[in-house]
This record gives sequence, C-alpha cells and structure tokens, in this order.
Amino acid sequence: MTVGKRTITFFFLVILLAGCSPVATVPAGQPRGHDVATAAQPPLPASGPASHAPSRPTPSRTRTGVPSSPPLPHPTGTLHYIANTGGVTQVAQLGYDLFDTGPDPDQLATLPAGTRALVWLGSLDNDACASPSYTFAQFTAAVDRLAGNPRVYGYFIADEPHPKVCPNAVADIRARADYIHAHDPTHKSFIVVLDGTNQCGGSYGCEFDAFRPAASHVDLIGLDPYPCNVTSSSCDYSKIDDTVHRAEAHGIPASAVVPVFQAFGQACTSSPYYRMPSATELRTMLQHWADAVPHPAFDYTYSWGRQGSSCPTLVDSPALQAVLRAHNLG
Repeated sequence: MTVGKRTITFFFLVILLAGCSPVATVPAGQPRGHDVATAAQPPLPASGPASHAPSRPTPSRTRTGVPSSPPLPHPTGTLHYIANTGGVTQVAQLGYDLFDTGPDPDQLATLPAGTRALVWLGSLDNDACASPSYTFAQFTAAVDRLAGNPRVYGYFIADEPHPKVCPNAVADIRARADYIHAHDPTHKSFIVVLDGTNQCGGSYGCEFDAFRPAASHVDLIGLDPYPCNVTSSSCDYSKIDDTVHRAEAHGIPASAVVPVFQAFGQACTSSPYYRMPSATELRTMLQHWADAVPHPAFDYTYSWGRQGSSCPTLVDSPALQAVLRAHNLG
C-alpha cells in the first residue's frame, strides 16, 4: 500500500502567486507515490518539463535565470523539508526552510527569503517507470535552467522506486544523478527508498543495496519507516532503529540518510492502516530519529496537506504543529 506524497498542483501555484490562501486538501488523483497507489500520469507537453505536481505535469515557463534579488544567507545545520505545501508562509512560520516545488524559476522567486527548494523532477516511480513524467531530455533541460540558482537546494528524482517492478530504475536514477553532478554540482540529488519484504523476496535489504550511493550515485536517501498504525495502540519505534541499521548494513551511510517523519493518518479511508501519531508519540519518534541519525542534511515531514488516502495530516493538528515547530526552530 502506498501513501501519496508531496503534491503541489498548478492550482496551488496560481493561488500562491495571486496572494490567496489555498485549501489544505490536495486534489485527489494528483499523488506522488509514497506508501500508497499513485495515479496515472498524463503526458507532458512537448514544450518542456512539468511545473511540479504529484501528477506533476503542468507546463513550466521557459524563462531562464535566477531571482533578481538574492535570498538571505542560507541557514547552517539540518534543513527541514515538508511535502504538499499549499500555504508556504504558514509552514515557514513552523520553521520549515526547504520547500516542495517544480522547476519554474518564477515559482522559486516566491519562496520566503532564506529558504530553498527541493525541486521535484520525477517520476521514476513504479507505475510511471516506462514513461516517466519527466523524460531524460526534459530532466536535463530543467537542471540546465536551474544550474547555480541560489534558491535551489537539490532535486527530488524518485520516490520509492522498486527495481523488481522497474528493472531499469537504478540505471535511470544513476544517469540523472550523474547529470546533476556534472552540470550542477552545487545541488544535491535525492530519492526515497522504501525497502520491504514484498519487494525483497521475504527478507529486507535488497532495495537499500540496489540504491546505495555507490550504485545509484545519489547524494541523499530518504527512509520512511512510519511507526504508527491502527494494528496497535502504541507506535513501533523499533522500525526506525531497525531501518536505519539495515540501510547502513546495505551501503547507505548515516551521512546520506534523510529521516522521514510521520505526520499523517488514514482515518478518511474505508480501510485505514496508518494512524495519526499523538504529540507525545511524535516527540518519541523524533527522539529515535535523533539517536539514529543525529545530524542529517535535512529531515522530511510527510505531510502538510492531505493527499489521496493521507488524511488527516499536519494541517489538521495544531498539537503536532507545535511539536514540529519546536523541533525545527530548536
């Protein structure tokens, strides 16, 4: 089962640029895959890459260049990324400084000063692996357009790809990571890897081994062992510890690990599996991640806005917002 991840539609972008407040719900059928089924991807226009959506195909503008006014100096230490951001100002007030965007330089220019973008340039994710929403030519054109842009932190190039489903996934991701390193070396390449018994023939580790940096050439890898589900009244925090240890054992060093925090449930679905953590459970979750990966390049909260079967989410919980604000702002 997949939980749809990180969606920004062109609808949100238009509202953001118009200065309005969008609704918190991400429209159904526009997911990026992450622990829940992804929607079919409509074809991109021939003119260029999409302007970010988890169905992701909205035409981007062809303007080149960087924002006319430079951002404030970038923060040091761990950055804080959040998916499905409709109201950027609101999440920035919670201490998030790394945002889910597409590759349009005009969109990047609207980010709060001192923040950066993790630009979605997928997907190589399972259902779309034979015809990704960004072809290699569209991918390279977007990287070329954003090379050196100070509002960019890096590129999100695949979310939970499965080599068992897409045999070319590792090679395709490596080609994209290599292109970033060669043509835009100041920006990072990032993927999320699930790993699981159903993909690894009854054991664990095959996907971590396949996508380890030495094989995929990516810089950073998100791990998403969500510990809170409806099968138990308590969260299984050992999933976090075990997943990090297993990833390290299969060639993913702690320095490359990005923790993915669970801030969603599935109460709105007919057959829920994940449940929303309480504030106390989230604090415990964050402590396990801090012990396992003390100083990640960035951490990742899923999710601000609702998406597909992911609801409620952080937008619905002031209590969880307070916990994550304290975490992000120290």
